Amino acid sequence: MPLRRFFPFAVVLCGACARVPLAAAPLPTAGPGAPAWERLKHGLPGAWSMPGKNGPFVVSYKLISGGSALVEEWGAGTPHETETVFYPDHSDLLLTHYCAQGNQPRLRVAEVSGDAVVFRFVDVTNRGPDQSMLVERTLRFAGDSFDDTEVYRAPDGTNETTTYRFTRLRPAQ
Repeated sequence: MPLRRFFPFAVVLCGACARVPLAAAPLPTAGPGAPAWERLKHGLPGAWSMPGKNGPFVVSYKLISGGSALVEEWGAGTPHETETVFYPDHSDLLLTHYCAQGNQPRLRVAEVSGDAVVFRFVDVTNRGPDQSMLVERTLRFAGDSFDDTEVYRAPDGTNETTTYRFTRLRPAQ
């Protein structure tokens, strides 16, 4: 079709589209995400450690992207290095865990209490049939330490729960 025959149709179509307002997604109602995000972004940045078989195991947290995301680096320099990114979505709070197995579960904040933030499974990408996946994570704060309880679901549907206790090495710089 010659361009000059197509042009009037394109102008009419674009003009019609321009008149249709784009509806902004409604903001979620108040939820637990805002207080959970405040707790994490102010309480976690810096380095944390726990005893390990070969000496202290260090986990670090840092704010990125103008303070709009918090990156957790777990096992840096090891074959099982992982990262988890915590990020607000209006009044909600999510995390995406980039697992050493190669899958990426996404969890949403489900509960916030005085000392704990609980995330629960939303969905997962790139999960193989023989891989476990993170389905729940609870961060429980106590001064200069916190417990990190992780629940992984195995391919057969059973859950395995592990709790790690971290103490602060140094605050964010």
